[in-house]
Amino acid sequence: MAAIRVPATFIQRRRRAREPMAWGVVMILLDKPIEINDIVAAPAASWWPLASGWYILATVAIITVVSSIVLSVRAYRKRRPRRLALKQLRKQPPETLSAITLILKQATLAYVPHEETLNWWDFLGEQLNTRQRRRYQPLLTALSEASYQPYVAQEQWIEPYRKFAAVWLKQALPLSNKQLKEQRDD
Repeated sequence: MAAIRVPATFIQRRRRAREPMAWGVVMILLDKPIEINDIVAAPAASWWPLASGWYILATVAIITVVSSIVLSVRAYRKRRPRRLALKQLRKQPPETLSAITLILKQATLAYVPHEETLNWWDFLGEQLNTRQRRRYQPLLTALSEASYQPYVAQEQWIEPYRKFAAVWLKQALPLSNKQLKEQRDD
């Protein structure tokens, strides 16, 4: 007779809990020996094909990367006229008020229809926030009068206007969709 050692079950353990050596082993006696095969470990799980969650995650990641690249390229292209105007102000500083105005108008017309810029000096002020508008309003008023004066009278305003143009290009362009809608409604 062959004897197989089997661990005690939970119930047997509870029953023997009152007895000493309750955590022993139960012996089962069998008439015939049992042929037991070797334990075969399961094959390692394959990483392919992936679970459906990984496909969803990969799709979301690809969509996010592609859309962020597309939006970045669009924003970069949208700001091109502004970058060119700032570059022109830095590399070849204009020597007259009309040259600075021309640079600003060229950059502005890339974003806004001509009809909305007819009152030029007011348009420049409207695109700034309240604090900057208060700061630059005296300059804009003086420039509107000085632009019709001879070159000698304009010389004192060239440098402040160039600095204002750089600030205005950085702050006001490109116009937001909200600003464009407000201007069209007016």
